[in-house]
Amino acid sequence: MYPSKENQFMGILSLLSNPEKKRNADIDLAEALLAAKVPSVQPASTGSKMDKQIVKILKKCPTRQSVLDKVIELCGVPETSRQRYISAVAHTRSRADNKEKAIESLELYLANPPCEEAYRNARHFRGSKAFFPEEEKKQHLAEMYSYLGKAYEVGHSFRQALASYSKELELTPFDPASYCRISSIHVKRNQLTSAMNVLANAKKTSYYKPIKYKTQSGETVTEDTFKKMIDTHILDLEKKIEKGYVYSPKKK
Repeated sequence: MYPSKENQFMGILSLLSNPEKKRNADIDLAEALLAAKVPSVQPASTGSKMDKQIVKILKKCPTRQSVLDKVIELCGVPETSRQRYISAVAHTRSRADNKEKAIESLELYLANPPCEEAYRNARHFRGSKAFFPEEEKKQHLAEMYSYLGKAYEVGHSFRQALASYSKELELTPFDPASYCRISSIHVKRNQLTSAMNVLANAKKTSYYKPIKYKTQSGETVTEDTFKKMIDTHILDLEKKIEKGYVYSPKKK
């Protein structure tokens, strides 16, 4: 049963008379809207006030960027860890020419305590072992450093990108993508020997060895993603070295 117009009016009046309550409602809406991602993704219609607001906004925002702009507007000045997280993700997903804002918001987020809600319910595994809460926190921070590194890389700020990816690797040394991103930055700096050394060092870690474990049904599974990714990047880099590859950024 839908609320009467009188009840709706009273609800709006309550929000207007309580700035803190309205701000929290806007942040909740920003987070829900961010989860919708694009205008084409419509939330399931439950008749809730939140769903109606999201549908209304999506109808007014014809592009992905306009949705992200609305998220940033609703989020407001990032004063809490939750606001800083929502703002950082929204700016990260924005168009490439918004990279300076993305860098600014990501650095602000990473300079403060992380948003617990962003990783509290995450479920990552390595082999058959689930991450502990502290490991989920590190995984989350590594992802944010990866976003920061990418934002710097897009702007050809390779020194800062390398520092960000190195922090990502420090937090999640079991993730092969971290090594590959660092190696890629060395390639873009035309330091192919250094790029190969990064991948060679990855082969020396314990994570390079495939993991074998049994599922709940008793099936034996071999997890060798780390090995495959590193080996693939080594082969690709060997071809570049053989051909005398030199990185030359495209002119804008």
